[in-house]
Amino acid sequence: MSILGGAYCFVENERGERYDNPSEDLFFELIGELNPRDNGFFVVEPVEDTSGWYVSVSLLDSGEFEIVYRCSSRGEHRVVISDSPSEISYDVTIWIAGLSSSLKATRMQN
Repeated sequence: MSILGGAYCFVENERGERYDNPSEDLFFELIGELNPRDNGFFVVEPVEDTSGWYVSVSLLDSGEFEIVYRCSSRGEHRVVISDSPSEISYDVTIWIAGLSSSLKATRMQN
């Protein structure tokens, strides 16, 4: 189940694989697929370039994960280190869901 109904964000990993409207379960799966060879990070971004937010999750050399939360309209730039994929996927989902609705505008389809 996606965070919201409309197409408002996507996740793309280092390999270039893209998924629209990611869910907590997808975040968990993507974290499990991170590796130092060819897939060390993924980024969640809004469909609308003007929204000014993103979340990135990167695998560190220590085996832990670095999560960067950035939202320019809220003046937020926070970095968290964690070793728990379930906590990360939950926290990322809650953070995105907590963005104001104006930051989650749905792109109109032609």
